[in-house]
Amino acid sequence: MEKKDAYQRKGKRMILSVVTFFIACFLIFGTTVPAATTISETSEQTHRFYPTQDTIIDQTTPEKNYTNATTLSVSNTFGNNISGWERDILLYFNISMIPTYAQITTATVSLYYYGYEDTNPAYRVLSLHQITRLWDTKNVTWKTRPTAVQNNISYARIPATVGWMTWDVTTETQRMINNPTANLGWQLADKNPWQTYNIPLIKFKSKETQTTYSPYLDIQYTIPLIILTTGPYEGYTNENISMNGTILCGGTPPYTYHWEFGDGTSTSYRNTTHTYTTAGCYTIILSVQDSTGKTTSTTTAAIIKENTTEPYIKITQPQNGLYFGSKKIVSLPKSWILGPIDITVETYSKYPITKVKFLIDNEVQQIDTTAPYTWTWNQKTIPGKHTLKVIVVDASEASAGDQITVCKIL
Repeated sequence: MEKKDAYQRKGKRMILSVVTFFIACFLIFGTTVPAATTISETSEQTHRFYPTQDTIIDQTTPEKNYTNATTLSVSNTFGNNISGWERDILLYFNISMIPTYAQITTATVSLYYYGYEDTNPAYRVLSLHQITRLWDTKNVTWKTRPTAVQNNISYARIPATVGWMTWDVTTETQRMINNPTANLGWQLADKNPWQTYNIPLIKFKSKETQTTYSPYLDIQYTIPLIILTTGPYEGYTNENISMNGTILCGGTPPYTYHWEFGDGTSTSYRNTTHTYTTAGCYTIILSVQDSTGKTTSTTTAAIIKENTTEPYIKITQPQNGLYFGSKKIVSLPKSWILGPIDITVETYSKYPITKVKFLIDNEVQQIDTTAPYTWTWNQKTIPGKHTLKVIVVDASEASAGDQITVCKIL
C-alpha cells in the first residue's frame, strides 16, 4: 500500500513538473506568422522620369561648375576652324524602379528647345551619347567631365521654331535595365563642325524650371509572364507526385494552365498530382496563358525509379519533443506526451495498402483501413514509458513496421 501511494505521489509530481514546463515553453516560444509577399501582375506600364541631375560643361570655362543652371545649352567646338568652344549637356535619370526583367518597348529622352544665341541653328543635328563614368552635378566641370560613347546613340534635328526635341534611347535603356550599373547618364552635344564665326548656342530648359518644360525620359515597358514550378521531381512508380505552378510576375489574370507530364498524359490544373507507372526520366512542360492571350512555358523533369521496396511506414507524430495533446511545444531528446494525441504515419507500398495497425506495448489498439491512417490515443494510462508501434500490410501480404518509445502522462 505504501509503495502504491509513493508511486501515485511520484506520478502527481511528474504531472505538475510537465505542466509547469509546458507553460514556460508556451510563454518562451510562442508562434511566429511569416509576412505575406505581394507581386504586382500589371503587364504593361509607362513611366515618365525627370532628371535627378542635369548641368552643362563648358570648354571655355573648364573649371566652372554650373549646378542649378536654369538653362541648358550646347555649342560646337569649332568656329572658323578654331576649336575650344564646345558646350555639352549632362543628364541623369534614376530608373531603378523598373524591374531588371522588364522588356522595354520604347524609351525617349525629351528636352524643350526654347531659343538660341548668335546664329539660327534650325535643322542642325544634335547627338545623344551614353555616359560611361560616374559624375556628380555639384562638382563636375569641363576639366573633370565624364567619358561618353563617341558614336551617336541617337540624334534629332533642331526644329525651325521652339518646341520639344526627342531622342530614341530604347536599345540603350534596355541595357541599363538589364545591367543597372550601366546607367550613368547621357551627354547631349553638337558634334557637327561650324566653319564660320558666330557658333550657335542652342538653349533648352533645365529641371530647375517648372515641370512643364523640364527634361524627361519616357519609358514604356512590359513585364514578361514568368512562371515557376516546384520541379525537378523525384519519386517511385505508382506513387503520387505533387506538382505546383506559380506566376512569378507579369500577365493579366485570370490564367489557364496546362501540364504535360512526358508520358502522354496532361491536365489543366494549376497544382496537381501525377503517378508514373514506368521508371524513367520524363520531361514536364507547364504552359500558362493569361486573359490577353499572352503565353509562356517552362520545362522541368521527373526522375522516376522502380518501386521494388517492401511496404514502408514511419511514425510522423509523435517525434522526440514535448506534446500537449497534438501540439508539439518544444523539441527534446525523447518523446513526452501530456493528454490525448493524434498518432499519424507516413506510408506507401508498391501494392494497395490494406490496413495499418496501431499498438501500445504490443497490444493492438486500432486497425485503420482507409487513408490517411491515424489513431487518437486518448485512453488513460499509468504515467511512464510505453512502446508505440505501427504496422502496415499491403495487398501482397507484405508488411513493415515502425516504433517509438514515449513517456505518456494522462
